[in-house]
Amino acid sequence: MASTATPSTFQVRIKEDHVINGIRTVNENYYKIPKVTNYDRRIVTCPNTTSVDLINTNGPVPGPALFPSSSVAYGRITNLDDKFRLAVSFTSSEGSNAQRSHWSMECLPTSSIMFSSPSCSGSDFIGSFDQDIEFISVYAISSSIDVEYVLVNAPVATN
Repeated sequence: MASTATPSTFQVRIKEDHVINGIRTVNENYYKIPKVTNYDRRIVTCPNTTSVDLINTNGPVPGPALFPSSSVAYGRITNLDDKFRLAVSFTSSEGSNAQRSHWSMECLPTSSIMFSSPSCSGSDFIGSFDQDIEFISVYAISSSIDVEYVLVNAPVATN
């Protein structure tokens, strides 16, 4: 028998604590994403010099590592390694395979990349997730790396 999750509010707390020229600054921001019905959190090992498709946002319905891009309200990818960098690649779904755009960024040791979709209704987390993203992949540059990801989906805003 299928179960139905009661939509709930997902809360995110982002804290910055840094020292520049001897001056310490601490900033904390709290965000709420209402009506969340699907949440996926996993730790995946990315073998040395290997690319792993971590998240597929091209599916019509949510599932393990599969979320419709328009419903991704919040995402976080964290490099759990304390020494080695991780490459994170985004692939656009626009155009033919030969014309798809790819871009990537490095995720430093013990750091995270966060993103969200502006099309989700009610979220006060303003991010930069573009709806034409199809795959998010990670690549272990120098050593096998454990990667944690969190994906949260919420209703798509309607006009």
